Amino acid sequence: MTTDHPDLRHRASSSRLQPKGEAIDDKKDTHAILGKQQSTHTSKLFILGLCLTHRLVNAFFTRTYDNPDEYWQAQEVAHHMVFGYGYITWEWQSCIRSFAHPMLFAMLYKLVAWLHLDQTMALIWAPKLLQACFAAVTDYATYNLAKRVINQTIAPYILLTTLCSWYNYFIAARTLSNAMEAMFTVSALNYWPLANINKTTSIRDYRVALLLAGLACVMRPTNGLIWLFLGVQLIIGSSGRRVAVIFNAAIIVSLVVTGDILLNSWMYGELVLTPLNFVKVNVLDSISLIYGVHPWHWYLSQGVPVVLTTLLPFTLFGGYKAMVSVDSDNTKAQRVLVQLVVWVLAVYSLLSHKEFRFIYPILPIMLILAASGLAQINSTKRRTAIALLLVFTQLPTAFYLNLWHQRGVVDVMLWLRDQPELSSVGVLMPCHSTPWQSVVHKPDTNMWFLTCEPPLDGEKDYVDEADRFYADPAKFLSEDFDKEWPSHLLMFEQLLENNHVAHILKDQQGYHECARFFNSHFHDDWRRQGDVIALCK
Repeated sequence: MTTDHPDLRHRASSSRLQPKGEAIDDKKDTHAILGKQQSTHTSKLFILGLCLTHRLVNAFFTRTYDNPDEYWQAQEVAHHMVFGYGYITWEWQSCIRSFAHPMLFAMLYKLVAWLHLDQTMALIWAPKLLQACFAAVTDYATYNLAKRVINQTIAPYILLTTLCSWYNYFIAARTLSNAMEAMFTVSALNYWPLANINKTTSIRDYRVALLLAGLACVMRPTNGLIWLFLGVQLIIGSSGRRVAVIFNAAIIVSLVVTGDILLNSWMYGELVLTPLNFVKVNVLDSISLIYGVHPWHWYLSQGVPVVLTTLLPFTLFGGYKAMVSVDSDNTKAQRVLVQLVVWVLAVYSLLSHKEFRFIYPILPIMLILAASGLAQINSTKRRTAIALLLVFTQLPTAFYLNLWHQRGVVDVMLWLRDQPELSSVGVLMPCHSTPWQSVVHKPDTNMWFLTCEPPLDGEKDYVDEADRFYADPAKFLSEDFDKEWPSHLLMFEQLLENNHVAHILKDQQGYHECARFFNSHFHDDWRRQGDVIALCK
């Protein structure tokens, strides 16, 4: 961690945080410093429009299923808030999630319902299009941050890395809290006093950064790791005005926390501190370990290499150049970003449960480093060749994963939505394998799936319903099945390859195949292999 951050001095007359001992004439010197980095209003609108258009197209081509949280922790909760039915997972029953994220989509659903469009595809497309707008803000904030910490010449390179990144394309239009967390994080970094950029930081900008950082932590409490690092660094480098720095942080953070407590206490019907509950259940009680345990090096050996793929060499090169370059305001800022990435990866590596999406909030920083690395390649021909390489490796991956991989689990729910007489649905799949009522939207349809709630009471020998089913599907259906046989059963093709299961469902219960949907060419989970099959009774 660097300790050469400038002193922050508050001048009431100018509302500025500025380096100790430096006098800046606001009308002259600041203009001279900033002049080369300012963009015209027209150019800003053009870039924002480009990002928005790109993400709207991105949303249109996002037809697949990635992570259950995209639906079950956002759209399904919002749907239940507005329409009063659906499924609420154990996280909400345990009060470990903030309603701040699904509330955004609930307001959108309320508008759709008010317009009497909830029986149309507007209910399906509205959340995606709203998320695309948020993603465009993330892209634009990444673009601005890159120009701030490097210079104006980085513009084409950061647009290339940001808009072509396969993982950005894969995640950006999905209603995940990680995507909202990333938007608030990179937006806050645009206002945060990073290593004496432009010699001056206004009090107003610092407060805006604190507010945005607070909202990022509301989306996911683990985001606090980012601001813990930057906050400690800022305090160490602000020996002249530490009290002012801490006081402003305390006020803004208190306001955000109070607002979050009031919202969640109102929604849950009791006094709730969701961040504390989140840490207690997922970290202290180790409930998250039920959903996967990974080795300490996973983010280094798999997480970052997979997320970046062909961008990885340029990210490493850009980070290396930032660390060894001659001191300047911009290189100091770039070093802070490099150190921040290392810090987040190091701490996250200590946690046993790991996912690609957890590092999504620092992806914009890694893309800035990749753009910097690409820009510092001396040969124009090489830069052009590399740019083409990135386009032809990143975008095909993005389109394949957004259009084909795990598409059937979404298509089958859209098909059910269009069935005129749908009395009941059962899903014999690993839990949360499909969207739910936020897509089907049929209040009179009885729907069930194999559950996988964790043992919140600490039971050591607990086995959830989905695991009991897959341990012996035929035995479960013959002896342990305690649900009503529905009019429609959904399952992966792999399940019907079990002759005993096929006999029970088709011969004994009278089901027949009435629809089939391609899901994936390959899958690492043997339970999810093959097409999605709908059986009708």
